[in-house]
Amino acid sequence: MSTGTDARDRVFTLVDQFIADPNAGATTIANARGALPPAVVADLDHVLANRRISYRDGVLIQLGYALIDADLDLTRRPEGARGVAQQLGVFLAERHITAVKDAYQNIAKNTDRLARGNVAEFDRLLHWANGAGQAERASALGFACAAVAATARPVLPMPQLNRSALTFAKTTDLLVALLGVPSGGAYEQFTFAALLHTLVANHAADQVRVETKSLNASDRSSFAAGDVQIATGGRAIEAFEVTANNWTKKIDGASKSIRDNDLSRLHIVANRPECDRASANERLNQLAEDITVLDVRQAVEVLTAVLTRPQRAEALVRLYEYLDRYQPETERVNELVRRLQSANLVERAGD
Repeated sequence: MSTGTDARDRVFTLVDQFIADPNAGATTIANARGALPPAVVADLDHVLANRRISYRDGVLIQLGYALIDADLDLTRRPEGARGVAQQLGVFLAERHITAVKDAYQNIAKNTDRLARGNVAEFDRLLHWANGAGQAERASALGFACAAVAATARPVLPMPQLNRSALTFAKTTDLLVALLGVPSGGAYEQFTFAALLHTLVANHAADQVRVETKSLNASDRSSFAAGDVQIATGGRAIEAFEVTANNWTKKIDGASKSIRDNDLSRLHIVANRPECDRASANERLNQLAEDITVLDVRQAVEVLTAVLTRPQRAEALVRLYEYLDRYQPETERVNELVRRLQSANLVERAGD
């Protein structure tokens, strides 16, 4: 085993231990607060709560390395640490903890020197750890791992789906019912995005891709042409505004979105009852731009219809990932899991 692998495993084991036993985490934090110098505790509190979570991850990894090799200069990035940071990002994301892909790319992209004056508390922790004994280092690492574990969201795991059960009728029953649950537009945006992503990925992944954005991010702040878009290279070629609201709420901004993003057309996927079909077309006929208005339920049904059962499974997994990643409410993720289970769309013992 390498030093990096041993350091990684030590961090991962502690985080998993404290997720499984929050009381042990709380005790570890309390003990560390009593054992470590107050200034060190203050710096740990600051770095662990800092919105720049790369420095949080940097502390975890550097202390992990320190406990495997006591002679390392902790103000320098150890050999193999970039790989450990990337693995840590995946590990934390899988446990529903806010993560970055590679902490060191953000801390010190082109150098192994970590104490660079960007976050004074982080720099002080590294200098302190260089002179600390192994018992103090272990206490600090336990503190940090327990604090990170405490931020894990209580999200139900995505169950293994029974692909053979994912007929059009059963899948659309589930999804259309989910659209009826108030979610601030989350179920509408991410269900549509997941189905469209799966369709494109299975037929044109080498040419175009489907993108979506965080639920509450504006198109402008996310540099997106719509809530969901089909893109090639750095350019959006199709844009979809997806909402749980009535279609009329999106009409006024549609023309500007087309102009701002140099689009040939724009699609509104919204609540458009059948009785509104004529009035929607009447309104669209008054515009110079090519704008589509689709009912979100019908759009979901059509996309589901053209996917195979294995592809529907892919789309449901993608929907779970979008809900977990791009919106803040844990209950919305868990509601999907519970509905999959109650609809008998998951593998059972003996299946």
